[in-house]
Amino acid sequence: MTTMNSGRPVILGHRGFRGPIENTPTAFRRALRYADGIEFDVRVTGDGKVVIHHDDTFWSNGSRYRLRDLSIAELKRLHPLGSMVPTMERVLKEFSGALFDVDVKEPEAVEGALKIVERQGATERAVFSADDPGITKTLLRECPDCRVGFSVIGYPSVPWIARFRGLHSIHVPIDAVSYVGYRPLVVLLRALRKRGLRIYLWNYMMDELTWVPRFLPSVDVVISDDPARLRKTFYAGGVSGRGDAHVGEG
Repeated sequence: MTTMNSGRPVILGHRGFRGPIENTPTAFRRALRYADGIEFDVRVTGDGKVVIHHDDTFWSNGSRYRLRDLSIAELKRLHPLGSMVPTMERVLKEFSGALFDVDVKEPEAVEGALKIVERQGATERAVFSADDPGITKTLLRECPDCRVGFSVIGYPSVPWIARFRGLHSIHVPIDAVSYVGYRPLVVLLRALRKRGLRIYLWNYMMDELTWVPRFLPSVDVVISDDPARLRKTFYAGGVSGRGDAHVGEG
């Protein structure tokens, strides 16, 4: 993946749009009105289908169900979103011109996700990411030619960065400012970029419009909860400045 010609970072929709219909084709279609691509989570059903779903369980009518215990037909029948829960293959076919960040949530999804991307001819448009070091290692081993990223989810993730070989990107939450500190985090991001790693900035519980501008000089991709708001801000001219470009210099 490359940054846009304007010099601004690529924008990906975080689960399309975060909210009640996240990780659905509806959310992806909405996101792609403003974003360059989409980020989504993949898991496997009991009958081996790679589906887009963040958690390994869901609640419906007072009962809790595990995706691994259900067939794809049962999942669509029981899930509150019904047929809106998509397979990964459907999404790659429907949004064939988009960029993809495939967040692999469980080891069982690795093989199927890799095959689907290859079968759909989307290798050049996809990054595989994972917050689990074991899954990250498997992705790097099983597909040396793929773009593989490691997602930081807390301070214990940081030491793992130096242990991987062949990574394409580091996916860093804005929330890392709370356990690394703002200035040390900017210095770390710049050091990682100098090593040839792409920096993907994603959000968990922070205000994107407050923090994204401060990190822009240090990131390549922004995974946004609200691509519409972020895109409009980018092109309104309020986000294209230096940010805190002086941090870590001199």
